[in-house]
Amino acid sequence: MRVMITGGTGFIGAHTAAALLAAGHEPRLLVRNVGRVGANLGALGVATDGLDLVVGDMTDPDAVGRAVEGADAVIHAAAMVTPLNRSNPERTVDTNVTGTRTVVDAALAAGCARVVHVSSVAAVFDPRAAVITADLPPVTSAASPYTRSKALADALVREHQQAGRPVTIVYPGGVMGPPAGEAVGEVAEGFVSMLKSGFVALNDGGVGIIDVRDVAAVLVASLDAGPGPQRFMAGGELVDLPGVGAILRELTGRRMPVLPTPGAVFRGLGRLMDGVRRAVPFDTVFTAEAMELLTLARPTDDSAVRERLGVTYREPTEAVRATLLGLYAAGRLTDRQAGRLAGGA
Repeated sequence: MRVMITGGTGFIGAHTAAALLAAGHEPRLLVRNVGRVGANLGALGVATDGLDLVVGDMTDPDAVGRAVEGADAVIHAAAMVTPLNRSNPERTVDTNVTGTRTVVDAALAAGCARVVHVSSVAAVFDPRAAVITADLPPVTSAASPYTRSKALADALVREHQQAGRPVTIVYPGGVMGPPAGEAVGEVAEGFVSMLKSGFVALNDGGVGIIDVRDVAAVLVASLDAGPGPQRFMAGGELVDLPGVGAILRELTGRRMPVLPTPGAVFRGLGRLMDGVRRAVPFDTVFTAEAMELLTLARPTDDSAVRERLGVTYREPTEAVRATLLGLYAAGRLTDRQAGRLAGGA
């Protein structure tokens, strides 16, 4: 099957391109920066010479039209993940929603048998729900431009689903695993912060961890999931923060204490940092959205991934280990911060 993929040089996209090749498919990548193809896919062992590439942006109808021509299916994994400290955060909303509309509309117009949209657990996250499912409504009023963009794009794609078109939505959670060159994923930054500080700053909350290789397997398997609209939650296994500390102790051999800080403190800190950054831009992991997702984390219902797609997840410890080894190899962690992993353990 010829599969056009957007975001193919990103963390999820690069692993998905590699998984498509391994499954015998023919990926075609829509890329903005050709140089990232060799750097990021090459790091995964993909032979990039002769790889089918179309240069262009997901918001450019002409480029997208060329990319979907002759394709049997499309996986839309591209998204702008602009930090909130940029001068025009609403550009994230416009770019991601416009890009999704352009790609999905072009794919359907070209007659693609399956269009897979990569969304996010954050797009449907509701802290009032006991379990996060793929049928929860998108949170289109989210304060974060990125989350709002994913939710609005999700709502747009659901309109196609309501019309019965062959569109699938996949909702990854906290994606970790082997870096694809410079692409390491957003969740890795939180683990860098913990290892640099030497402790887990609170014990109230958790992280839904899924290995990027398993996300790629879900996306590839969803191409053959059957006719009609489909939705798959791929949030991974929820690991509470004491459990995160235990994983880090096991992997690094460091003490990594978990501080008894209430989640409400960090939610308040996130709101405070959002206000400060509107006046004085700077990077931080302490955003209101991130702290809510962390401290009010809920398990996800991934049963359809196992039962209908036949994908079994790796253990969270394996995903974290692969992440940390990659970060250490890239110089993002010192010997002291990596602990016993510095010896390749």
